[in-house]
Amino acid sequence: MVLARLWRLAGPGRCRALLLAGLLLLLLREVGRTSHTEPPRGETSGRLPPNVVFVKTHKTGSSTLQNILFRLGERHHLTVAFPRYTYQFAYPQPFAAAFVEPLPPGAARYNLLLSHLRLAAGELRRVMPPDSLYLTILRDPIHTFPSVFAYYRSTVPAFRALANHPQPLAAFLQAPEQYYDPADAGNGLARNPMAFDLGLEAGGEEGGSRWDWELERLNRTFQLVLIAEHFDESLLLARELLGLRLEELAYVRLNARRGGGDEALAPGLAWRIRAWNWLDVRLYRYFQAVLWRRVELYGYTRMKGELEALRALLRETRETCLAGEAAGPEETADELRPWQPDTAAILGYNLRPGLPPAQHASCYRLVLPELQYHARLYYQQYGREMCLGAPTLNKPGPFESSS
Repeated sequence: MVLARLWRLAGPGRCRALLLAGLLLLLLREVGRTSHTEPPRGETSGRLPPNVVFVKTHKTGSSTLQNILFRLGERHHLTVAFPRYTYQFAYPQPFAAAFVEPLPPGAARYNLLLSHLRLAAGELRRVMPPDSLYLTILRDPIHTFPSVFAYYRSTVPAFRALANHPQPLAAFLQAPEQYYDPADAGNGLARNPMAFDLGLEAGGEEGGSRWDWELERLNRTFQLVLIAEHFDESLLLARELLGLRLEELAYVRLNARRGGGDEALAPGLAWRIRAWNWLDVRLYRYFQAVLWRRVELYGYTRMKGELEALRALLRETRETCLAGEAAGPEETADELRPWQPDTAAILGYNLRPGLPPAQHASCYRLVLPELQYHARLYYQQYGREMCLGAPTLNKPGPFESSS
């Protein structure tokens, strides 16, 4: 009725053409608003999720949780704090507020900060709202360190000399001080990489009360530290903090490397890894104990029942979305292929053919690798491509796409 009246009032010729063009622009704007949202599996909650800072740690499974949070942000049109240049906040420099892209027009504050950084909590508080929840994830060092070594063997200075060695990790751990220069900023991941990501400087001191204080300080900073070996339990604790529905926890394991962890099983290697990464061991054990105290408060019976429901959801999601198991880069579609370092093959996924459009959109986001999802959300938020040419330590370079 209203459109017909406008059409008559516009009269013939140019006015009607302008009206038609204006209506088309309005339609395209509405399509743009809705086409980027993830079609939910069920009814979405009307309540916005809390603001979140997720401090990604290297090779701990952090890209999997990041994807869950990316999807949460896209679903609710949240404002993401992005790095000014490329995909990380000038890593390995300690985070600074100046590294963050300015707020987009119309946004009052950031809701999510999810890209790789080196923790500097005071600077993060300058950027994020005071009620933000702080999350991070840790993994057993006997798995983390071999993965870091394999991923960065040709880029971290301490590892580079052994890039072509037939058994590079074992050779490095035989005499790590021969290769490791703590004064080189590029060696942050060469020893205690998780502690380094969380802003700690290990030095050579293994004892003393200093580390008790540092771990307690981190425990006050983070509302939840997830443990990779108990990812599902950790995720259910995160669900309660974030107010999510069970369906919003659906995930597939992202950014895993082919044959990951095999070398760590060699005789005697686990002991050497723990000795070299003593602070990561201490950090991991501290927060592993914190996690189990949280589970106890959550309730073992409740946790058991919800784990069964979550794992049933994950099986259903994989059967619905995936064409098969995780595949190597040579078998993965271009748009779904994770970034590949030159020393490891990173696995991705192909979607089941013939999915209905809404289901395809949901499954596509589920398997979308970190860099592609990062670029997608940046474009939605700013209406332009990311800036990749700044002279920083970021990628293209050694530390990109490194869950």
